[in-house]
Amino acid sequence: MKCLTNLNKMQIPNDVIKNYLTLYKSIGINAHNHRLLEKDYDAINQQTVLNNTYYFAKFFDIDVSDTRFKSLCYRDNKAKNNTERLVKNIRLAFKKIHDDLDSFHLLATEIQDLLTFLYKGILTKDKLRFRKLDKKIKTSLLDTSITTTRESLEQMIKLFNQAKNNSNYEISLIITAFYIDFIKIQPFLEKNEEIAILILYILLLDNGYEVYEYINFFEFLANQKKEFHDTFLKSSFNWIEGFAQFLPMHRYFLNISLKSYDRLNGLVRDYKFDKDLNKSDNVENTIYKLQDVFRKNDIRKKHPYISDSTINRTLRRLRDEGVIRPTGKGRSAKWIRLKDRSSTKRSFEQLDLKL
Repeated sequence: MKCLTNLNKMQIPNDVIKNYLTLYKSIGINAHNHRLLEKDYDAINQQTVLNNTYYFAKFFDIDVSDTRFKSLCYRDNKAKNNTERLVKNIRLAFKKIHDDLDSFHLLATEIQDLLTFLYKGILTKDKLRFRKLDKKIKTSLLDTSITTTRESLEQMIKLFNQAKNNSNYEISLIITAFYIDFIKIQPFLEKNEEIAILILYILLLDNGYEVYEYINFFEFLANQKKEFHDTFLKSSFNWIEGFAQFLPMHRYFLNISLKSYDRLNGLVRDYKFDKDLNKSDNVENTIYKLQDVFRKNDIRKKHPYISDSTINRTLRRLRDEGVIRPTGKGRSAKWIRLKDRSSTKRSFEQLDLKL
């Protein structure tokens, strides 16, 4: 609660305000993007769910091989152990978030339900409950009448809603404050970090950051783990005394959102271009624009609405034509481009426009 109670003491610097202005230009065309991508929304959404599951597992060091991940999430094979059951639960949780976001309400009971959904049968019942509040933690809280971490969480939710209804603060600033307070009070015995980042993700989606319906939020976290953890430590320093300066964490999430909207703008541009091209030709066109060594996932990022079968068919065709060569197997396999466009007969080219 230390961050949420100190929102009125925050001074927002000019660079953050500038980011707000840039960001809200993109947020302002959410409805336009949704209408444009509506026809292929289900395919995009499915790919976003799978990718977020994959990168969430990587971010939290959940040890499942790429081969098993593909079997569990793409083919829906039966889990062999608790780790694999957890991966399947994470995928179902993301699917629920994207398919039925309106059903989620920021309540202590629903947050605990999310914990139970992910870890039921994996953790014992005793570890799926609210943590007892010890004296040291109790004395650090603003309201000394609080006796359980559940009450702490309920007060946090009340403060969050008050700040949101007040409309004096940008919503992602309030969400960031909630995220840091959640981790610091540790309402549950275990898995507080996992639940906190999922709640943050839900709150962003539910409050205008619809870019994450199309772009993989957790990919950024997984690829910047050290930066993320360093930023959190910096932002939560002196939290117990009530002097946490959490602007670095806020900047971090703003930068991710700005990069995500840039990526979405490129996706929309390519989607418009796809309407006038054979999809396989467009995959080939993208391959010529990628670095000489690339992964299939690099193509998926550019074309999340194109099926795996189309991408695989194009890769096989170009392999047979001697344009590319694989260096391995599986999700992380790399491909090497052996020829550039000038050495082939195909000559169509997409303009590289910046939106």
